[in-house]
Amino acid sequence: MRMKTSHFGFVKEADQIAAAGYDGIELHIKEIMSFDDQEYQKARRLVKDSGLESEVFDNPLPLDVVIADDDFDFKYYTEYLKKAVDRTAEMGARYFVYGNGKTRSLPEGDKREEAVKKNDQLIVTLCEIASQYNVTIMMEPLADAICNSVLSVPQAYEYAKKLGQKNLKTLLDFRWFIAGGHPYSDIVEYADFIKHVHVDNPMLPFPERRVPMLDDGFDYSQLFNTLKAISYKGYISYEANTFDDYEQDLRKGLKLLRHYDIHPYGCDE
Repeated sequence: MRMKTSHFGFVKEADQIAAAGYDGIELHIKEIMSFDDQEYQKARRLVKDSGLESEVFDNPLPLDVVIADDDFDFKYYTEYLKKAVDRTAEMGARYFVYGNGKTRSLPEGDKREEAVKKNDQLIVTLCEIASQYNVTIMMEPLADAICNSVLSVPQAYEYAKKLGQKNLKTLLDFRWFIAGGHPYSDIVEYADFIKHVHVDNPMLPFPERRVPMLDDGFDYSQLFNTLKAISYKGYISYEANTFDDYEQDLRKGLKLLRHYDIHPYGCDE
């Protein structure tokens, strides 16, 4: 079965990810926003020349920003998001992953209600900006160790219903899915709502994230067989930040997929 595959990366890693056989690269919005105009155009050409798709970008806001804080500058970050959507859309963006665990966490006590309103306002604003470029926002279910809002696919679904934004969907991050003890039936029940999948070895202590491999001690069969059963059409994206041998680890990740008869579109192996 053919499925789209991608790997987290920075612009400079695009050629290596392409050489390994992936279909796409999942880039970081923070990196794209750090470029001046000349650097941005150079980065855009580099990714394009690699042959990789760049449809998914991560974390619309800087990870150290907290919306609930009194000094959160809504006007400034509205303009920041406009530029982020514009730049990434030019690179082929179709989806934003809204992880940002610290950013969207809510305080306890009297300030919680107001923080909820501020978070809702931010997401609605982002969705409205993104809709002008046909970009979908994916609210990422996290785990209570790093966030205290939207911790499951059903919660993400209910949140999208609450806000009424048609371009607000979700993704499955396998690490947090396992950490939360969620049932695989959620993947089946919300198949049409899940637009993207992150995978790394979920048994390693966070923040260490490694490419999943055949010999890493975890059985990925239920995940991949479930994705095949629902005819999943999004990307399987490896979220790794720790490597023994970068290029070999990339290839071992694809070997795992081939073991389950999942093959990238851009690779004939």
